[in-house]
Amino acid sequence: MALDHRRPFDSRIISTGRFIPQPSRFRPMRTRMGLLSHKKQADALDEVEQKMHDHEMAIAREIQENLLPKQLPKIEGYDLGAYYRPSLDVGGDYYDFLQIDSENLGIVVADVSGKGIPGAIVMTMARSLLRMEGMRNPSAADTLMKVNRYLTPDIKRGMFVTVMYVVLNTVKRTLLVTSAGHNPMVLWRKATNTCHLVNPNGLALGIDRGPLFDKTIKEQKIQLHQGDRFVLYTDGVVESMNNKQEQLGSHRMYLLVKQYAEKGSNEFSNLIATVLENHKGEAPQHDDITMVTVRILPPGMSTPSTPVVPSVRV
Repeated sequence: MALDHRRPFDSRIISTGRFIPQPSRFRPMRTRMGLLSHKKQADALDEVEQKMHDHEMAIAREIQENLLPKQLPKIEGYDLGAYYRPSLDVGGDYYDFLQIDSENLGIVVADVSGKGIPGAIVMTMARSLLRMEGMRNPSAADTLMKVNRYLTPDIKRGMFVTVMYVVLNTVKRTLLVTSAGHNPMVLWRKATNTCHLVNPNGLALGIDRGPLFDKTIKEQKIQLHQGDRFVLYTDGVVESMNNKQEQLGSHRMYLLVKQYAEKGSNEFSNLIATVLENHKGEAPQHDDITMVTVRILPPGMSTPSTPVVPSVRV
């Protein structure tokens, strides 16, 4: 029988001479191969995106860690301590010390809302502006007003920076405290063994360029006494969460400050860090944890200058 070249592939002839299409045996195979090809492409794209994300996080982490102090200041009559633990997500915490003049030391603890490279860039800008303004201005409130005025026009809408900024007069033993939407400072008084919250709350940097920010910013002056301690920290401390979704909480934080207040500042920081780690357990850490503390010593007494080494990332 001669081969009929006009007969369509995958069809059969019925008595009327018409061709009836038959389901192709190869079509399911072609479909499976197509789906497999699309899956491989999607997997390859996911891998590229993950590598790009990891690279971005590595850059942001390097920027962030390079901005942190390598050593704590050594000041007669004061015992300084700091603790910093970065998160996996590369949050926006940073802290700094500004030597304004022979008497005044600025202390900054801040938290940038963004993560990754955008957050690291805003952090760099905020740090540079705070150093530029703070190192020539002993007024904490005036410094933040000027920083906000310069920073706000240059950052993306929706991003902001919360800051607790204090100026310690090491001779008069006074503290000027101002906050741009940040967690309150904890002040422990040795004479009464009590904790007090110092919260001259204002707007975060970057939300309003001028009039409203300037109107809400406050500066509170505190007289310090021998044995007192104050603690600045970010929300990663009080919002540290365990596998049961339970936060450490502000109240427990204040109890810990009271419990360990008379320890040396380095030991104090390590004890708080141990409690945080035990509370977190196996739960992932999604936010940076930053804390700076100062204890008031007898005049003329000081502690050795301590290097600052970020703890192991979890």
